[in-house]
Amino acid sequence: MLGLGLHRHAPSWAISATATLLIFGPALLVTGLVKQDRLMVFGATVGIWSIGIFFGLPIYFPGERQQAVVTGMSLVGFDENWEALARKMADRLPPEPEVAEPELPEAILAPSVASPGPLALAPHQIALPYEGEGRRLTVELAIEHNRHIVEIDMMLDTGATYTTLPLPLLKRLGVTPSPDDPQITLQTANGSRDAQLILLDRLWLGDLAIDGVVVATCDSCASQDTSGLLGLNVTGGYNLNIDADRREVVFSTRQTYNRQLDIKPFIDIRATVSKFQGGRVEVETEVANVGPRGIHEGQLSIHCKDQKWMVPFTRLEPGDTQTNAARLPSHDPCDQYQVGLHEAAW
Repeated sequence: MLGLGLHRHAPSWAISATATLLIFGPALLVTGLVKQDRLMVFGATVGIWSIGIFFGLPIYFPGERQQAVVTGMSLVGFDENWEALARKMADRLPPEPEVAEPELPEAILAPSVASPGPLALAPHQIALPYEGEGRRLTVELAIEHNRHIVEIDMMLDTGATYTTLPLPLLKRLGVTPSPDDPQITLQTANGSRDAQLILLDRLWLGDLAIDGVVVATCDSCASQDTSGLLGLNVTGGYNLNIDADRREVVFSTRQTYNRQLDIKPFIDIRATVSKFQGGRVEVETEVANVGPRGIHEGQLSIHCKDQKWMVPFTRLEPGDTQTNAARLPSHDPCDQYQVGLHEAAW
């Protein structure tokens, strides 16, 4: 009776009073009608009446007898062993008659979904587990610089051009930004932010190392759960597949990995366009490596309206400058030519 009262969310005083009155009230009434052997009559009446109520419970409270017995007996117990004994006793109760529907329907057991096995990865693939949902997926990776390695959680943001890190984390890597570092303006959820670009030694996606990764300083891009954004300068070298069944992001190496985003802030480009009578156009380009890391090779692009040409350059060590001249093919005259970095590799 106490268990049923708790299941019906009744006040404790009402539960105790009702249970006491319902169990002992009829026995006291019968005992008052006899003049002798009252104790025996009282005990017999309580026993018979209690058994009758017990077997009548399924009619008035269908589907709740077993749980009510466990709850009620647990109230007078003192340890977990007593509760375990109550459960064993309740399990041995006879089945309830199907007289009526329970007051509260029982929740349906959720079907178990078999976990998919490990994904078979090709040599050019790496799978990282992710956390979160929707556009807020986070992956774990590691940043290395000057022999310092820090493992961090980053938000996968395909809309961010550069990977971002807060200043306190850069200090853990032994990095102190200086006024000479390249600067850009970031468009964040909290508005525009001026950021400095730092060239770090290495970023690790699992056991896959990416050398020479640029990060933008951004304290507001970090959160309680993540250290920053994983931008296109890293993810742009891979085809990404989100495996929702295994909760993994699969990074598949692309045929080419253009490191233009990482290298562009650390080169200076100058160009001179010479036009001659008859339509001949020559372009002289000068590329200077102002960063701390050698550039293996690259190509400059020359734009004129909807036309584009490429001028390659070879290895550039830090501090080196390389000059190249090229004659442009015949084309419609242009008032203005634009020269920029098309692709490059460390």
